[in-house]
Amino acid sequence: MSEYKPPTWANRLLEKICPDDLLEEIQGDLFEAFEWRSEIKSLRYARRKFCLEVFMVLIFYKPNLMKTPRPSLLKNYLVTGLRNLQKNKSYVIINTFGLGIALACCVSAYLFVAYNIEFDDFHADSKVNKIYSIHSHLLKTERGTYECISAPINLAPNAAADLSGIKRFTRFNNEQGYVRYGDHTFNESISFADSSFFDMFDFPLIQGSHESFKNVHSVFISQKMAEKYFRDENPIGKVLLMNFPNQTEIQAVVGGVLKKVPTNSTFVFDMLLREEHFMEIHALGADDWKDWRDPSTYFELTSHDQASVINEQFDKYIKRRNKERTDRVVLSYKLEHFKANFGQDDVRWSQVNLRMSIIPLIVFMTMALMILLIACFNMTNTSIAMTARRMKEVGIRKVIGASKWQVVTQFLLETVLVTVGSLFVGIAMSYIIVPVFADMWELNYGLEDLSGLNMFLTLLFLIFFTSLLAGIYPALFSSKFRPVVLLKGGVKIKGSNLLTRGLISVQFALSVIVLIAGVIFIQNTNFQEQVNFGYDKDMVFLVNVKSQKQYEVIENRLKNNTKILEVGGTAHSLGRFNYQAPVIVDTAHHEVWHYGIGKNYFDVMGLEIAEGRDLNLESTTDLEGSVVVNKAFLKKIQMSDPLMKVISVHEVKRRIVGVVEDHIDNLFVSNEPEPSVFYPATPQQYHYLLVRANSDNLLSLKNDIEEIWKSEFPDIPFQLHFQEDLLFNEIRNVNANLKTIFLFLTFLGGMLSASGIFSLATLNTEKRSKEIGIRKALGASIQNIMTLMNKEFVIVLTIAGFLGALGGYFLIGILLDEIYAYHIPVSAISVVLCALLIFIIGLSTTSITILKGAKANPVDTLRTE
Repeated sequence: MSEYKPPTWANRLLEKICPDDLLEEIQGDLFEAFEWRSEIKSLRYARRKFCLEVFMVLIFYKPNLMKTPRPSLLKNYLVTGLRNLQKNKSYVIINTFGLGIALACCVSAYLFVAYNIEFDDFHADSKVNKIYSIHSHLLKTERGTYECISAPINLAPNAAADLSGIKRFTRFNNEQGYVRYGDHTFNESISFADSSFFDMFDFPLIQGSHESFKNVHSVFISQKMAEKYFRDENPIGKVLLMNFPNQTEIQAVVGGVLKKVPTNSTFVFDMLLREEHFMEIHALGADDWKDWRDPSTYFELTSHDQASVINEQFDKYIKRRNKERTDRVVLSYKLEHFKANFGQDDVRWSQVNLRMSIIPLIVFMTMALMILLIACFNMTNTSIAMTARRMKEVGIRKVIGASKWQVVTQFLLETVLVTVGSLFVGIAMSYIIVPVFADMWELNYGLEDLSGLNMFLTLLFLIFFTSLLAGIYPALFSSKFRPVVLLKGGVKIKGSNLLTRGLISVQFALSVIVLIAGVIFIQNTNFQEQVNFGYDKDMVFLVNVKSQKQYEVIENRLKNNTKILEVGGTAHSLGRFNYQAPVIVDTAHHEVWHYGIGKNYFDVMGLEIAEGRDLNLESTTDLEGSVVVNKAFLKKIQMSDPLMKVISVHEVKRRIVGVVEDHIDNLFVSNEPEPSVFYPATPQQYHYLLVRANSDNLLSLKNDIEEIWKSEFPDIPFQLHFQEDLLFNEIRNVNANLKTIFLFLTFLGGMLSASGIFSLATLNTEKRSKEIGIRKALGASIQNIMTLMNKEFVIVLTIAGFLGALGGYFLIGILLDEIYAYHIPVSAISVVLCALLIFIIGLSTTSITILKGAKANPVDTLRTE
């Protein structure tokens, strides 16, 4: 019996619609067919066919549910709807484009949702059905556990040899390296996997053969890499020269060129080498269980039942691993199905790609829903204004025999027509908005990567949801009156009622919220730029070096440069190039930030020694047994008089010889200094050469060093990072993107809200034109009339401003907390000013149309009586 089941909702529907005496037989047949299809074809195909067959049962046993109007009646609805829309071109244009932009925003937000929903869908279910990944559950230093999709590099081959039920395995790692072909050299991210990788997973080829990967010296490249290195040449059989850390050089023969695969895939790579090369680069032996570069590991099992059995047999590998590494304690290894739903919120570390965090999905879906609601409410308000002119038409329809639901159908069909038109506009605009949106977030994922079926169903749902939300009230309202009342003109639709006032309030409240968000993110950018990080971030840049030789050559060439204040080297650095790991104080484990630092590091960065001394890298004692900590470390450990106290860093006992002032490392992570340890790194371990200079000289120095680099290492790409950019590039990008999105939504929402309140103000003025004429005839001034007519809109806009300000204050605060640990507090003054601006826009809109009515000659407005 298959462990997969058909969709629950479809099965329940079958149980309700199928006669009791036939249910067991029909249900059994459908279940049998489902099981056969899931094994022979795929699970998705089986589920789809099961739903279709339930639908056919529904048609056969409940035909009345599927009854449709006669074609002639549908044609009448359609013709009448098109004629009415043709008479109201302004209504059609406003709503089609407003709703179209809103739907385009929904499609953009759906891009993020689809990324997760369709993750790994290009792998056939039948191929990955029995593939499982190893998840490591590790002990947190303070409390709880965390999860990684990784395992020691030697676990997989040992488990495959020792345990039954494992058909084959593959490991997956990543490493940076220089790749050269001819005169072209680039720094690339290179991935590594075992020879069985292409046997286990679907990766179609443009050129070459998957069998070539059985050759340990082969490399498979993406189409983008083939064009980058070989242009018009045939890449198959060409040799790429690769240089890695530890001066390892590998010659790899191109064995295949991969077709482009979606980026919402577990495995995202441009170059793939054999795993043996990764072990060679890092000098890893067959019994090495101590290395920290654990690969993501996958097993293909002989059957699903073996997963639980194998999980119970992992204990001996846990003991072996924990014996080799005491700094991070593994509690358990567990097999999880390849397509199990794990994302960035669930997994702390992995060598493979993961589903997106739920936070951006919620944020963007909420923003899209907000703008869609504004557009729908605008359409509802303008539809009510149109309905006021069609009461006699409805009366005549009812007199000649139309039922209430036929009238409802007519009005809803017109809404559907506008929505479908909006959808075409939205799809066209999506080809403009979606690429811009994807580029903003560096998401290499677009409309062409989406599943056609899922996209179709989503658009179908949007049509249904939008049409129902925007059109149901006007349709029901117009159909509820008796014909005699309608034909006598007894129904007088007021310019506004409780519902329309409520819709307008919600529209403007949402506009206030998005405007507050845009303004706060502008302020947040300015606030974060002024943060004191505790060192001289604007006087430092880093140059990537891959060896001690590169470091020493550049250092010697820079000694006589008068613009340079200090030169240093390091393995890790503040801002990005660091990592978290536990240290042991007495017997307690504490998670802190680690930095392997080299020559002159504190002097270059401008970190001041508060107590004790700097590390002496000429001293063997310091190299092997000393460490510097910051004040936040002492606070976390609650340590007083720290000098010469012993702590364990990476299983090495080190004495604290100095304490540096606190620094802020990452505004996303913490709103206060994080505990850190700084231990010595030798020149062989340096990854960066650091340069300190006056900020005015940094750009010219960059050019000088680049020239030196090209003269000394012409075949190696030059890479440089300004410290300020390391800290602020991502922050500036996030702030700028959200600011742009929110201000765009503010403009769009404001325009739609203004058009909605304009329609209501116009209808209100028309309905009260005789009242205005009488008031003017009795001596009322234009100012008196405008004050009177604007009174209800002032109340509506005040309520909207209050609700929007309240919602914006709390919602934007929550959003900032989710994105940043260190951010500006939401300012009450900014909130009030945003609400006031939207209030002024709304009141100005109503005043324009009321002023026109107030200036009308009373003779003209009263003449019809």
